[in-house]
Amino acid sequence: MSPATAVRATRGANRHRVRAILMKLLLLLCVALTVTGATALLGIQTIRDDVTTTRTTITPLVDTSHEVRSTLLRAQAAVRGYVLTEDPSFAQEYQRAAADLLNARTRLTSLADGRLDQLGPLNTAIDDWLGDTRPVAVTASPASLDLENSAESMNRGLDALGRLDRDVSDLREQGRADLRWSLNAAALAVLVVTALSVGAVLLALRRVDRLLALPLLRLQQTVVRQREGDSSARASTSVGAVEVVDLARSFNEFTDEARTRLIDVARSFNEHSAAVRELAEQRQQALDQLQELDRQKSEFLSTTNHELRTPLTSISGYLEMLEDGDFGELGAEQRHAVGIAQRNTLRLQLLIEDVLLINRMDQGPQRQRCERVDLAECLDAVLVNLAPQAARGQVRLGAGPGGPWPVEGDQERLERAITNVVSNAVKFTPPGGAVELTWSTAGEGSVVQLHCTDTGMGIPAQDLDKLFTSFTRASNATAQQVPGTGLGLVIVRTIVEQHGGHVHLDSVEGEGTHVVLELPLAEGAQAGGAQASGEQAGGETVGSAPATG
Repeated sequence: MSPATAVRATRGANRHRVRAILMKLLLLLCVALTVTGATALLGIQTIRDDVTTTRTTITPLVDTSHEVRSTLLRAQAAVRGYVLTEDPSFAQEYQRAAADLLNARTRLTSLADGRLDQLGPLNTAIDDWLGDTRPVAVTASPASLDLENSAESMNRGLDALGRLDRDVSDLREQGRADLRWSLNAAALAVLVVTALSVGAVLLALRRVDRLLALPLLRLQQTVVRQREGDSSARASTSVGAVEVVDLARSFNEFTDEARTRLIDVARSFNEHSAAVRELAEQRQQALDQLQELDRQKSEFLSTTNHELRTPLTSISGYLEMLEDGDFGELGAEQRHAVGIAQRNTLRLQLLIEDVLLINRMDQGPQRQRCERVDLAECLDAVLVNLAPQAARGQVRLGAGPGGPWPVEGDQERLERAITNVVSNAVKFTPPGGAVELTWSTAGEGSVVQLHCTDTGMGIPAQDLDKLFTSFTRASNATAQQVPGTGLGLVIVRTIVEQHGGHVHLDSVEGEGTHVVLELPLAEGAQAGGAQASGEQAGGETVGSAPATG
């Protein structure tokens, strides 16, 4: 055998051995990736199982527990109402609540599936309470009911519910602990597989190094030269095994710097993708929480409206009966006290209406009547209603020339907006002051403007930008304890904007306030008062709708 043939044979053998080692290395990497992927899938499945358990068991348990609590309290309230009033409607409410309570307890038992120790005491307490309040179901005499026993039974049930909630919390924490353990085990498995893979790779590389020491050394020197900035350095492709030659050729095409840059870009992309997904999830959670809070707010306001209007209606009716003498003639001081009570009752009723109106406006545009309305007639009606309030406050009301000023809209709401503006002006104007109301046009006669100018306390400059925010009042009004809720101007702006108009407000503290309500005139309408723009009326009136601002 010639020397050249021997060299070719040796090189072929080396090439075969290197290829075999690389194939084994590739196989080892595939096994490592498979194990790592399987471990990752196991971790994902564990997370999915935990999420499923939370969604199908833990969360329904919490919701059903809350339902049992609220239903029990509702039923106890019906029992108390029946005992105090003997009203059959409370007995009917109790029957409905008791049925809901039994249904909720059944669902709670099904969801618990024997995993909650406190379910037994809870059922016992509920059964005791049902036994104590059973006479209500047959509308027995309230004298046969013992509120104290039923309250004690209810309290035992609530205590059992509290312990059951702690059991549910413990169950949730146990699930989370199991999840953490599974994830830690998966991470440990990945680390072990990675360590074994690295060790095997090092052994394989050692064998390859022994077979290809010299060619790889030359390749290393070329890499060093490239790293030092020698861009002309090229790996030799004429010496070495086929694998080394291919590697050298690839090195000439792709440098380490380019590969490092690509790795950094990929890593950065993955990190940013994860951050974006996390932010999107947090945003969705925040939106869900806000929607739930808005729903709860609407339900609370609706319930409050019902609970407050019922006693206020009764109070107002009895006050009218007292004033009419149905319970005997009243003295002067008694009539004065009844008048004060009537005014405050009306004030509370208007406050409830304001809060409910703001709530409806927050829920979106509301349907309203659309008819031709004369703003001058609206103003006249408002002045008649506000006359007693202005007289009591010794405030002069001056009204400009009349209309007609026809606009398209809802007359009741427009009167509400004008009432809020004028009553605020009267309320914040001291005795001896004046409130002037004038008309003008704008937009080449297509827009009517109602100007309300008072000589009141004015508004501090730093408060002007916040006045059209719900429940926000001027600092000087709060300091002087002038009554109000901070809803009047919000209602005014919303009503005017729903009619296609705008509200403008200017004020100087200690000098007064100027409010302009700007509304579009009805199409094809003729404004009878346009020629008298800006003039003051010769007559005076003192004008009472309580102020809402």
